[in-house]
Amino acid sequence: MPQAPGQYGDRELFRRGGGLKAPADSEYRRRLEALYLPRLDRHRIGPEAQAWPNIFEQSVRFIALADIGIKPDDTVLDAGCGLGDFATYLGEHDFQGRYIGIDMLPQMVERARRARFADGFDVSFDCADIRDAPERWQADIVVASGIFVEMTEEEARETIAALFRACRRGVAFTSLSSWDRSENEEGFLRLDPLRTLEFCRGLTPRLLLRHEYFYSDFAIYLYRDLPDVN
Repeated sequence: MPQAPGQYGDRELFRRGGGLKAPADSEYRRRLEALYLPRLDRHRIGPEAQAWPNIFEQSVRFIALADIGIKPDDTVLDAGCGLGDFATYLGEHDFQGRYIGIDMLPQMVERARRARFADGFDVSFDCADIRDAPERWQADIVVASGIFVEMTEEEARETIAALFRACRRGVAFTSLSSWDRSENEEGFLRLDPLRTLEFCRGLTPRLLLRHEYFYSDFAIYLYRDLPDVN
């Protein structure tokens, strides 16, 4: 995928798909509601509605996800998709495949379904937890951008394992890093990059850890086979 972040344009009201069925209630989902719903009510759309400080920080992470090697005709599953902004990013970079966004919050999914995305590729959204029957989704590439902030470390590991079960070729995820020593006012989960890499090594030996793109963040790529470098 190209290396430059795009600027997300205005969204027109648009509707795709059928009704929603929320995942079973859980303490984790209640934590998500407490974090995201006030922001969603206040900002409506954009990075701030999804607890990102600004479009730059969101875009930097999107570049890191896309660098795993997303092909134009891939099926991409975005776990914890929020408002579907990664679909917007893909559409700005000549993606022509299929994008599937899933999120545990019906309010996010309903609003994502009203967004308009670039023509030329298929976009759909569903309300789901990737940890529930991940084999149901089966995508070439599975991505997750910053979805661990309200999880425990155990929940994050369960989620990473589920992401990998859902992929045919690879997984890219980003996380806040424990190597960042700045104050953590929100109390978000910061995973240790090396501990997380070691956990991922139990899923596949074909791994890449990146910690250069943002001082407070890291990305890990998990591949089923040797990555295509062409």
